[in-house]
Amino acid sequence: MMKKTLTTFGLLALASCSQQPAAAPPPPPPPPPPAAPAPVASMPAPAPEAPKPPPATGAERAKGFSDCWAAWSAKDWAKFSACYAENATSEQVDSGMPPLVGRNEIIDKNSKMNSSAPDQTGELELVLVNGNNVAAVALVKGTNTGPLMSPSGELPATKKKFGLLMGHAVELTEDGRAVAHDRQYFDGGTFLGQLGLAKLPHRKVLEKGPAEKPVVVATGSDAEKANLAAAAKTLEAFNKHDVPGLAATLADDVVFSDVAAPADRVGKKAVEKSYKDMFKAFSDLKLEVTRAWPAGDYLVWEGSMVGTNDGAMPSMGIYKPTGKKVSSRYLEIDKLVNGKVKDMWIFDNGMAFAMQLGLVQPPAAKPAGAAPAPAAQAGASGSKPGASAAKPGAAPAGSAKAAAPAPAAAQTPPRKPVAVAPAEPQVPMMKPGAPAPTAPAAGTAPAPKK
Repeated sequence: MMKKTLTTFGLLALASCSQQPAAAPPPPPPPPPPAAPAPVASMPAPAPEAPKPPPATGAERAKGFSDCWAAWSAKDWAKFSACYAENATSEQVDSGMPPLVGRNEIIDKNSKMNSSAPDQTGELELVLVNGNNVAAVALVKGTNTGPLMSPSGELPATKKKFGLLMGHAVELTEDGRAVAHDRQYFDGGTFLGQLGLAKLPHRKVLEKGPAEKPVVVATGSDAEKANLAAAAKTLEAFNKHDVPGLAATLADDVVFSDVAAPADRVGKKAVEKSYKDMFKAFSDLKLEVTRAWPAGDYLVWEGSMVGTNDGAMPSMGIYKPTGKKVSSRYLEIDKLVNGKVKDMWIFDNGMAFAMQLGLVQPPAAKPAGAAPAPAAQAGASGSKPGASAAKPGAAPAGSAKAAAPAPAAAQTPPRKPVAVAPAEPQVPMMKPGAPAPTAPAAGTAPAPKK
């Protein structure tokens, strides 16, 4: 019994011992330290951007502009393409052709349009630079051996030579190294007349320009500022139809060249008469100037001549007032000597002016291979008499098709005066309404003598 009790007690003790909590397991070993990342090949640091070239100097602007004309004449379209900003515009003023917008369209049209006269070239006779403004006179010549594009359609080739002066106005990009906007001024009547497509009095084919071909860069001199200030008085006199006041601004031997007229007017009296005739035929005639700037002894104007034909003008074939309103855009370049205008050049489309008055109709387009279109006719010259109507890289853009070359961007509204680029001395701009324009002499290229 005792044995049993002890045994029972032993079992109870054993049971009691088995019910004691077990000891906690040892903590797990700490995780191994993270392995060092595998070495990665280092990426080359991005190459620093090439520094942009500084704004072009006046001399660089003039050279770039000339180089672009040379590229156009050489049909080097790759080089010519660099003359224009990507979003540039190019216009053939008052031609009826739509503007060209963007570098690609400008280059494409120029290369295609050259098929009308593959031998055509442009020779600069005068280049003027003031900041990012460039104005030039160019002699464009060639032979019409391919179809011509016109606002009314395609005209057959005439196989005739042409040679005429055109005005080229350019606005460069901010750095002065490409064309932002350009405008070409030429007379359609002269071009069509030389090709036998219009029976209009016109200048003969010009084969050669003068030996001297000035390139002038504005310096912001007091003389330039004085010339610009005096021009404001000329504009005021024109818009008041003050003939004596206008005559006072002219040298006695002034030469007035309107490219739309068949001959120059030489001498103060001849120019005075042209003013009188024009004011009688257009009693409300005025000039609206969009930009004006000087360069050395030269003044450059761009704007429009607007008015209503309410009087006769036999010299222009207007024997009875038409009652029609006209608006003709122009580029004028004047050369001053001793404060007087010695040479005046006006570049405009006299044929467009005559068409507004109903004096002339454009030649009708004919299918390729058909007989030449009948020549357009006009009562007189079809040009405005007397009073003005008037990158590194800017280059010519059009082609013989619309007349002269040089980038085209047509029929866009005139822009407001633009400030002179900071790269050059600042010169005050004229406000709308400036003096009468002028143009190069007949038979010889217009570049004035220094």
